[in-house]
Parts: sequence; structure tokens; C-alpha cells
Amino acid sequence: MPVLHAADYLQHRERLLSAEHVTVIGSGQSGAEIYLDLLRNRPAGREKLHWLARTEAFAPMEYSKLGLEHFTPDYTHYFHALPEPVRDRLVPAQWQLHKGIDGDTITAIHDELYRRTLDGGWPDTVLTPGVLVRTAGRIATTRIELHLEHLQQGSRSRLTTDAVVLATGYRERPLDRLLAGLDPYMRRDASERPRIDAQHRLVLDPTVTGAVHVQNAETHTHGVGTPDLGLTAWRSATILNSLTGDEPYPLPSRTAFTSPTSPPPDDPGPSHHWWPTEHQPATGGRTPRTHPY
Repeated sequence: MPVLHAADYLQHRERLLSAEHVTVIGSGQSGAEIYLDLLRNRPAGREKLHWLARTEAFAPMEYSKLGLEHFTPDYTHYFHALPEPVRDRLVPAQWQLHKGIDGDTITAIHDELYRRTLDGGWPDTVLTPGVLVRTAGRIATTRIELHLEHLQQGSRSRLTTDAVVLATGYRERPLDRLLAGLDPYMRRDASERPRIDAQHRLVLDPTVTGAVHVQNAETHTHGVGTPDLGLTAWRSATILNSLTGDEPYPLPSRTAFTSPTSPPPDDPGPSHHWWPTEHQPATGGRTPRTHPY
């Protein structure tokens, strides 16, 4: 049990609560909830918890109404029309749109930590963002030694712990094996990723008849809303309209109040919409969710 993924936390919770020292790695919602649960169930002054994260802060998820317009068809079309280098810079920079922590959870953690100081003591716990786990190894048979690097200070240190919970999310599986038969015909971008058009369709050699549409495999072309369940209906309707060559699922022309492109010089006013030339009628929304990142 010394090292486990957050997905297996509940199965091993009782053993983790009895461990001498526990380290949680990951600054997303799952990491925050696990840290809070351990904190609440360990004795005051003897918590012996570390919470580490590579991100520069234990930050709240962007959940304002205008912020959520990044998860609309309008923004998806805008993102798709951007140059590839710009898209590649945007995706990691927008991490707070989907990898942050719910505000109520952050408040609950702070309240619990504060409560443990009211008798004049201080909780035996360390919360450190901006830390990279370089390597890890076993000490004897039961302990783990983590080799850490502080990304801003450039310093290195070691941490010995009895258990590690990896709340680090999930790695996206590449399409290569699944689409191996189409590999000679797929058009790729400068990073050798499949090119995907605005209809969520693989860009293939013109000699290939038919079409291959994908969902939740196009973050590099469609942005952070790609895995969002609130856009599933819009994506499905877009694909079905493309397959039929008609519009059995009519989609409205505007879904966001934000206009991410620059207005033309002679802006006629709020009724004027300026969208990438590939923009097509679409709709969609975003549902509340948590992520194990």
C-alpha cells in the first residue's frame, strides 16, 4: 500500500488513516478532498501530513459565469481557428479552468487548519505548491523517500513518508494503436498529432472514402472543453449533421456573450458578431463537475 492512486483511496482509507506519515501529491479536486479527509480524521498536533503539488498554487477552479464561456461552442470554434503554436501555449496556461479546486473545498481545508490553531498549537502538516517529485525509492521495506525540487527556488530536498497518494489524474491514451490501419493516410500537425477539423473529423488523405469522427481526443485542436460532458450533445449534433450533409439537429448561431476575437475597425455595435470564418451554428453548455487531477 505505500504508493497508490487517488482512484484507490477509499479502498485503502483505513490503512492510510493509521499510517504514521502520509503524503498527498496533486493540487486538483481529488487531492484536495483526500487531504481534507485525512486532516479531519487525524489527531490535532499529530497530523503528520504533507500535501505537495507541481502547480504554483493550491488555486480555485475558474467557475465564474463568463469564465465558463471557455466551455461553449463559440470558444471551441475560436480556439480551432488559432495557429497551432498559439493553441499549444493556451492549453497548459488554462489549467485553472479544469484542474483547480472547488472554492468550498479550499474554504473547508483552511477552516480545519485554522480550528487546529485555536488552542495555541499548530497543525503538523505541510502544504507546498511548486514542487516537482523528481524520483522516489523505498527505504527498508515500508517507507518511501521522495526526491523533490522546488521549481521557483531551484532547491532540492528529500522527504521520507510511510504512504503516498497520487492524485495526479490520468494520462490520455494515444490514438496510434487504435488507428494504426489509417496511419499512412492521416494528416498530422507539426507535433505529429492527428489533424482534426471543425466537425471533429480526422483529416485524411483525399483517396480515403468515408470519414472518421472522434470525441475526447482533440484537446490540441478544440481546447479545454474537449472532455467536458456539457458539450457532448453539441459535439454529437455537429457530427451527425456532418454525416448526413444536412442539419437534422438545428444549432443556434450564438452561445456565448464573450467575443474572443478582435472587433473590426468599424464595429456596428453589440448586434455584430465577429467569428472565425469556419464558425458554424452550434450550441452547448457545461455541467458542474469535479476532476481527479
